[in-house]
Amino acid sequence: MKKGFLLTKPASKIASTSSTIQVIPTTALEKVPTNCFHDVIVDFISELIKRNPESFFSSILTTDPSAIDEFLHTYKDQAVLIKKLAQYIRQDLCSSLIAQFLATFLNFFLLDDECQEIFFLDFQIR
Repeated sequence: MKKGFLLTKPASKIASTSSTIQVIPTTALEKVPTNCFHDVIVDFISELIKRNPESFFSSILTTDPSAIDEFLHTYKDQAVLIKKLAQYIRQDLCSSLIAQFLATFLNFFLLDDECQEIFFLDFQIR
C-alpha cells in the first residue's frame, strides 16, 4: 500500500466571480465604426510604398480622375483620410489620389460582410 500525504491545512475557498465575458460578432453590432480598419490599412499601404515606391503606385494610371473623386465622395464615410497616408507618400513617386482610392476601396470591402466573403473564399490553385 502506498503512503499518501495529508494536508495540514485545508485549501482556502476560491472566491467566485460574478462577471461574464460576452463576445459579440461584428455582424450583431448596430454599426461598425467606419474607421476601425484605417490604421491597419495605412500600415499595409505604407509597407507597399516602402517596398516598391516607384513600381506600385506610379504604375496605376487613371484616365478619369473625376471618377475616383466621385467614388471618394460617394463613400466619404469609409474614406481613409489623405492625412493618414500623407506621411508615407512622396508626391514625385506615387499619386496620393490613387493611394487614397486603394485604401478606401480596401476599407469598403472590410466593412461590408458580403464583400468580406470574397476575401475569405476557399479556393484551390492548380
